[in-house]
Amino acid sequence: MMHRKKHTGSDRASPYLFDDSITSNSADDGGSAKRKGRSRNMASSTALTVTNLTKNMCLPGVPVALKLVLFSFLAFALLMVLTAKARRAHFRYKHKNSEGGLIRGPGMPVPLVDQLKQKLHFQNGNSNLSGNDNSKILQDSEDGNSAPALSSMEATKRMLAQPSKFVDAEKKLKRQLLQLLEKQTEEQKNQGKVDPNNSVLGVKISNRYLGEDLLPYPESKQAEGEWETKMNKRKDELRKQDEMEWKALMDQYNEVMVDYVEENEHADHRVGLHHDEPDVIDSKPQKPQQQQPASNVKQVTSDDNTIWSAPLKKAGDDATILLKPAFGTHRPSSNAILVFAEGYDLSIYLSFVESLANTGYSGDVVFSISNESKLKPGVKEYLLSKSNSQSEEGVNIIAYEVEWTCFKKSGESARGSGEGMNNCKMTNVFGDAAGNPVDDPREPRPVATARYELYWIWSLQYSKESWLMLLDVRDVWFQLNPFEQVNTRDKVTGELHLFGENADAVRIGTSAYNKGWLVTAYGRKTVSPYFNEPVICSGSTMGNQDAIETYLRAMVAQFDATLCKSKGCDQGFHNYLYYSGQLGKVDDETTSVGAISKLLVHEQGKGVINNLGALRTKPLKEWGMYDAEKELVLNWDGSTSPVAHQYDRDKEVNIMVKGKKKQFEQQWRLGKLNTA
Repeated sequence: MMHRKKHTGSDRASPYLFDDSITSNSADDGGSAKRKGRSRNMASSTALTVTNLTKNMCLPGVPVALKLVLFSFLAFALLMVLTAKARRAHFRYKHKNSEGGLIRGPGMPVPLVDQLKQKLHFQNGNSNLSGNDNSKILQDSEDGNSAPALSSMEATKRMLAQPSKFVDAEKKLKRQLLQLLEKQTEEQKNQGKVDPNNSVLGVKISNRYLGEDLLPYPESKQAEGEWETKMNKRKDELRKQDEMEWKALMDQYNEVMVDYVEENEHADHRVGLHHDEPDVIDSKPQKPQQQQPASNVKQVTSDDNTIWSAPLKKAGDDATILLKPAFGTHRPSSNAILVFAEGYDLSIYLSFVESLANTGYSGDVVFSISNESKLKPGVKEYLLSKSNSQSEEGVNIIAYEVEWTCFKKSGESARGSGEGMNNCKMTNVFGDAAGNPVDDPREPRPVATARYELYWIWSLQYSKESWLMLLDVRDVWFQLNPFEQVNTRDKVTGELHLFGENADAVRIGTSAYNKGWLVTAYGRKTVSPYFNEPVICSGSTMGNQDAIETYLRAMVAQFDATLCKSKGCDQGFHNYLYYSGQLGKVDDETTSVGAISKLLVHEQGKGVINNLGALRTKPLKEWGMYDAEKELVLNWDGSTSPVAHQYDRDKEVNIMVKGKKKQFEQQWRLGKLNTA
């Protein structure tokens, strides 16, 4: 007790509130009341210290309220100064300049949203706009400016004033059904007084507005059958009308998308977004986008008299090919399938190779695969098991590992091709006469475009009589030996076979993608005559080695001439070469080009390769192109398609192939697959 009393008295008398030694010595009893008192004393002392500092350093004698007002004003002024430049830039972008247009950076395209508003909304008419206003908006669009900004109230008013076919129809349907409800309510009140044949209780109803001349319900139970017939007929008419309106809307949308793709592709060049051409604006003029570049391709007389120079010549006249297989050996007298297949898992290789082997195919399959460190589990082991160069029979796999240096569209370095969206250069593919590696002579481009240089290198390994096929890998399913038909013929050279997509489903002009690739590469004026033509698929091509080699030179030359770097431009090159006559004319041997002595184009479903991608409006079974019982994709004449390409667009066929993939994988895992 003496200790506690002494301690308490000492603490009350101590003037040293912040003396650590005294505080420490006096805090020996651990009492909560003691700690609370000490905390209050410390807080009071801190507040007193801050108050003294404020009085001495911050305008002594000035009331605190006034000080707060002054400090707030100074902070606001400082904020305005620091953000002035950014706010000015935002204001000038958002509002019109003195010339009446929005201010954007050089080469910056009109935003896609603005273009859609202008072409899909204003061109269809607007009840809130006068003719002069509408014309002004369209003129702004042509000048590259956005539509004038609207206030929130104006925008809301305009939105509510827009006619809406579907909303109006729903309102009318609701009104008609309310009339039915009234009739049914009245009938329930008069139970037993209404003839059952004239009753409206329990009648069928339509969930769609059918028009003022046809109610969404029958007048009576007795009239239900006749009404249902009329209803189904009217729904069919309305469905066709909806499809026509939707198609017209999509056509407008496609026009906007094509213009947007073209403008952005050109804008990329104008603002120097490609990493290896930063000085293109000042140092040299751009290649004109609206000209016909293929006609300007320099004719080079090479050893085999083709009109397009070999792709390696761009690396120098004495350039050599350094690229060698990672494993496997070509069989020069064999037929071969050439495939760019980087980045896929084991199931893709299994379905491709095993479905091919099951047809009895005997020949080479040449793959471009990822570097070993990036290969998915089991891929190399499986492909090695199919490398069979010691025998002339069976499937023989040759694999190349290509190194890529890739860049984003902005020019920043990227890890990998980005599923084809990044632009890439090949490494250690070409060399000088001494065998020293040289840099890729071409600008970065999508790997889907660069693959044609790889195909060209591989094609040199085969004899002129060999048949080569260029195929995609992910969506291909083999059902018959792809070369069975040509193997039964006498040996020929110089034939090139192209394969179309369904002409009734899609044409170049109705496909935003195909139209966009052509316009971007060659300009609208050059390619507009082809808009009504069928799409020819670049993912499936076949021919003799000499014809394929010439075709591949032409494809590489198209990139050199156009510098089209959009993913998919290779399909634009492919269609341009055919429709411009650069590959000769179909079945006309008098128009041979280089080693291509005969050009043949097969309609969809009438050749060795059946391109199915455009047939999406209904299942293949309904088209008569799939036999579910036999699990076979068919040509239009009912025969089996040797190669089903783009099969995964059909749900039932895709499920079938997925099941086969699982079987192949299980068999491989269990070591039951036949290996070379």
